[in-house]
Amino acid sequence: MTHELGFETSVDAHTKPTKSKYKTKYNIIKRIVSTLDPLHLQSSDFMDISNAVQPTLTLPGIERPGVGLRIVLYYYGGKGQPFPDNTRGFFYYCRPPGLPFAASGLRFRVTSGMDPSSANFDAGEDLLLPLGVPWQVSFPNIVISSTTTDLRNYLLRCGAITQSQLDTCRQQFKGLLPAAYYTLYTLSQPFPVSFNTYTIRFCVVGPDRIIRFNISNMFSDKRRRSDGTRVGPPYRGSGIAQLQASTRPEHAGQNVLAMNILKIIQPVTCTIPEYDGYMPPPEEGSVLYRRSAPRGSLSRLWVHEFDLK
Repeated sequence: MTHELGFETSVDAHTKPTKSKYKTKYNIIKRIVSTLDPLHLQSSDFMDISNAVQPTLTLPGIERPGVGLRIVLYYYGGKGQPFPDNTRGFFYYCRPPGLPFAASGLRFRVTSGMDPSSANFDAGEDLLLPLGVPWQVSFPNIVISSTTTDLRNYLLRCGAITQSQLDTCRQQFKGLLPAAYYTLYTLSQPFPVSFNTYTIRFCVVGPDRIIRFNISNMFSDKRRRSDGTRVGPPYRGSGIAQLQASTRPEHAGQNVLAMNILKIIQPVTCTIPEYDGYMPPPEEGSVLYRRSAPRGSLSRLWVHEFDLK
């Protein structure tokens, strides 16, 4: 699979119905797909869900006629939005190489036509969210959500997942809402960021436990205005970032993380008129810097001390 598999996060397509002001003839997909296995797709599995809201996908083996899996794509903010233009291709179950099974999920591969061959499928790209990461219904969401029962049962029946994998994931994520966090399976795994955000919540999934932590104010100008309020984030835009262990000598032997901006997705723009540039803007291919102190004049590496306990 291509580079987009490296952007595995918990950014999910939510799977509960919601009211929407949008109307489209693609909302109900009457055709039953034959499989979610990318190696056994047929031309009849090709779907056009361009501009669709809450498209209903009917899976084989479901014994209740007319009742299928409802998949809703939410952009950030919790509102149902239509799928983008030119969303034509195949639903499939993705298992990203090099990551644990919990990183798997239902995705949509955008292709140039109805040909289900491996060559055409591999030449396509996964449907992306605006922040540049793949749209998917993640395995933790499939396991935990009451609205994914049909999909969960189908994946069990066809052998795509096992009861042991399901039970392990359910135990790991017990008490957690996967969509509330960026789920990482390695600390160096890329994730999406908005440059006007204040706090990012992470959960890092290990072999036998989940570690949760927050990082805050990484994009904020902490100076105070004359009225006592803080300036806050001076820039907007978005990108793909990555946490990495700091290699600075002063951090030797410590669990200290730096942030690398791998790619800019939405251009960086300043939102404060006549801003003095106190906070440097995020730059593609560079680690994140900020001022050394509220009154400091020099930029320094942004770091976060990571507690493994």
